[in-house]
Amino acid sequence: MINTPEEESRMIKIYLFLIVLGLLGGVGYGGYAYYQDTQERLQQYAENQARLEEAVKTSEATIEKMAGDFKRQMELNSQLQSNLQKATEQQDKLRRTLTKHNLTKMALTDPADLERRMNNATEKVWARIESITGNSNRLSMLEQKASGEDSNKDGVQGEADRASGTDQANKPE
Repeated sequence: MINTPEEESRMIKIYLFLIVLGLLGGVGYGGYAYYQDTQERLQQYAENQARLEEAVKTSEATIEKMAGDFKRQMELNSQLQSNLQKATEQQDKLRRTLTKHNLTKMALTDPADLERRMNNATEKVWARIESITGNSNRLSMLEQKASGEDSNKDGVQGEADRASGTDQANKPE
């Protein structure tokens, strides 16, 4: 079989057409694969961006909370420092008072008066401690005594009366 030049030309055209068609198909498939890969990457980048934005929001909220906590700690520290200063001043005042008085001499000269004064002072301290911890009964009894009201109207001696030395039975008449 001998091919004529026309047939050979036709065959060449068909082969060229098939080659061009294969090349165009390969380029088309390559473009499609590139497009799909790009879309997948864009989707992954969008998901990562959303995660990063959420992480930034969480970090900012944490920083704001920490700043608020720090401010609160500074306020509490200042308050504690003030309370410490007041306690130190009270301690110094108590030392000065105790230095002024010779307790041994007072106990020998008038023990009943010293006992009464010590009991009253101790009762006031306990009343303040109880009022700080939520029980203000003793403090209100002391306030009534200070204002001249009789907290012992029923004639029964209470704990504050016993501790302060204001026992009705021991009162001089």
